Amino acid sequence: MTRASRPPFPVHVIDGGGGRDAPQFEIGPVLSHGPRETAAIPHRHEFLEILYVREGRGTHIIDGTAHPIAAHRLYLVRRGQVHAWVTPAPLDGTVVVFDEAFLAGPGASAAVDFSQYPNMLCPGAGHVPRLERLLAAMADEYTEGDDRADPITRHLLSALLLLCQRFDGFNAPEGSRAGPSAELGVEFTKLVAEKASATLTVRSAAMRLGVTPGYLRELVAAQTGRTPGQIIRSAVLTEAQRLLANTDMSCAQVADRLGFEDASYFSRFFRREAGAPPSAYRKQARERYQACLGA
Repeated sequence: MTRASRPPFPVHVIDGGGGRDAPQFEIGPVLSHGPRETAAIPHRHEFLEILYVREGRGTHIIDGTAHPIAAHRLYLVRRGQVHAWVTPAPLDGTVVVFDEAFLAGPGASAAVDFSQYPNMLCPGAGHVPRLERLLAAMADEYTEGDDRADPITRHLLSALLLLCQRFDGFNAPEGSRAGPSAELGVEFTKLVAEKASATLTVRSAAMRLGVTPGYLRELVAAQTGRTPGQIIRSAVLTEAQRLLANTDMSCAQVADRLGFEDASYFSRFFRREAGAPPSAYRKQARERYQACLGA
């Protein structure tokens, strides 16, 4: 791996077998499957994570936002997000990790756009028993491990994600719906998250997805209320913020990594989109992180 392609953050993968490209799923207690001693170091995942806290306190920092840790809360981390756990003592709870390919297999109810889910959800008291039962049932199937376990687990995971849409903090975009067009919207969101770069355009995204730019604009605007261009620029800004806040890369190095022609163009883009120059954002982000460590 060349220096230019080296990941700027520690990247965590699912430990299970089956190879890098095999659909994978794991569930278990936080103490054995969740945040380790190095969790306070900003890192990202090559999978999706749902962590349910029964008991614990501290702060969960996800893409620069500090979420307080408390009992009976869910924390959801998308692939590529940069996060860190700051906890004075080990958490008690359950963690679920999986990749998109697992969720798309037999037994899943429908395509789920994980990007619609906020990073923290607060189940009401009436939802907690149902949430606990779903997690316990998934854990049982994971332990069972026979030929029927994966489809049943996918069905239960789909049910969990649907139940999450009833929790405080979830607000689905207007116009979101199931069907082929919704699946295309999910694929666009995934593409942007994985390929966030100044070189990604609406036209090139449409070509990758096999549709016309006009159709993609119409579909995305109807489902999200935003244009594809706005979503791409937002993704590039988010990745730039991650790099500035959590690495020592120079402005020129960040610009190069994100496909900008030069550092001055990147600085103008960042100031326009974030309302502050890169250096000021980096200083403020690091001050916030240090404040969380000292809390």
